[in-house]
Amino acid sequence: MSKEQLLAREERAFREYLDSVYSQFKPSALSYFEHNLETWRQLWRVLEMSDVVLLITDIRHPVLHFPPALYDYITKEMKKTLILVLNKIDLAPPSLVVAWRHYFQSLFPQVHIVCFTSYPQRPGEGRDPEAVFKKRRRRRKGGWGAAMGPMQLLRACEEITAGKVDLSSWRQKIERIAVAACSPQRGQYSDEEGEEAEEEAVLMEHHSDVAMEMGGSVQELYKDGVLTLGCVGFPNVGKSSLINGLVGRKVVSVSRTPGHTKYFQTYFLTPTVKMCDCPGLIFPSLVERQHQILAGIYPISQIQEPYTPVGYLAVRVPVQTLLKLKHPSAGEPGQQQEACWTAWDICEAWAEKRGYKTAMAARNDVYRAANSILRLAADGRLCLCVRPPGYGQQRAFWESHEETAEITALQAAQQLDAPTGSSGEGEEVSSSEPEDEGDRDADVEAEEDEDEDRDPATHKAKAKRPPPPRGNMFSVLGQHECL
Repeated sequence: MSKEQLLAREERAFREYLDSVYSQFKPSALSYFEHNLETWRQLWRVLEMSDVVLLITDIRHPVLHFPPALYDYITKEMKKTLILVLNKIDLAPPSLVVAWRHYFQSLFPQVHIVCFTSYPQRPGEGRDPEAVFKKRRRRRKGGWGAAMGPMQLLRACEEITAGKVDLSSWRQKIERIAVAACSPQRGQYSDEEGEEAEEEAVLMEHHSDVAMEMGGSVQELYKDGVLTLGCVGFPNVGKSSLINGLVGRKVVSVSRTPGHTKYFQTYFLTPTVKMCDCPGLIFPSLVERQHQILAGIYPISQIQEPYTPVGYLAVRVPVQTLLKLKHPSAGEPGQQQEACWTAWDICEAWAEKRGYKTAMAARNDVYRAANSILRLAADGRLCLCVRPPGYGQQRAFWESHEETAEITALQAAQQLDAPTGSSGEGEEVSSSEPEDEGDRDADVEAEEDEDEDRDPATHKAKAKRPPPPRGNMFSVLGQHECL
């Protein structure tokens, strides 16, 4: 099949797919999803090239990031192995991580599950609400080498390949990175000096239109004795950060803005292990648009009305308590009882607290404040998690589970190598300036200084119970709860 015939066939099939989706659901009922055929083609090429597919999900919203249709296509039609990576586990309690792992294993028995984070918590982090106000730019001791999960991923790949690929070089690389991360001399260098002095080169290939020349046939597994790992998933779930964590240093540009990776790229982790980083792709679902925004899938800079998502968050997380906000009407004459908070009140109080003012009238810039709160949620500083069905009734069981203790021990082991100092003054986390100003500046900072360390504001105060959800975005997964 020629390139032109393949492209025409894919375009026709994609149009039929969109027609079938819109014939079954009204556009207003569907969530925001990818309509760009070129992005879908990147996914297809990565799946064709890969021997093992890594589906990266955010532990805060794993059901949102796990399309069962993709699972069926990879495991049943392509006859390939899928590894589900529960990423950013530093943003969730260990018991919740274990509960989600068992939940997916029970529904999808063919999937291998690995827990991962490129940002292990420092001692004492993740429990102080004051951390909401701080923006940590200081890199972790050992840089990306402090990531937690590479060894677990290696073990899963060893089990899958069953000796057909020599992965000893990967194991040696992980051990070298771990030793370098713990080395006291590491802290004497800047990241640039350390990378030049200690890290070996990583062969990288960029793919654009050349990748379209591939045929539709699936290549042989482990060709030339090389294991190819394809990293796929929704935008902003940490695919590029995962590759940086596996390499041990920054080789992939990362950003908080969804859709930062445009074309898939390949990296030779070792001579026998190759990784493909696919652009983030959003599958159609029935999840509420507000949930998509809070999960970091929908670009916050493109939101015209950010107050509804703020209200959606405030119903489930006590935002006004965590941010220590003062109600705008507090102290007014005739105000006797405690005022009721609305989304507008929260945004106005946050604008007053942070000093966000409009340029002309010097009024509180509630639009900018609303965008700032949404970025806090997307970054994990205001942490909203979903829980598997029945987690509330079985919380004690999961907290005492032996795997919970294992994950807690792994996190503690990483914390021993982390610096204990604070990162200094708190500052504005992000702004909602137009795309060509605030967002672009934020992304440049993120690429130069690396993605900022997430510091989740885990709270113990009981939030107002949200109304029952209309149903899960994927019916096969059942209902979900909010944490």
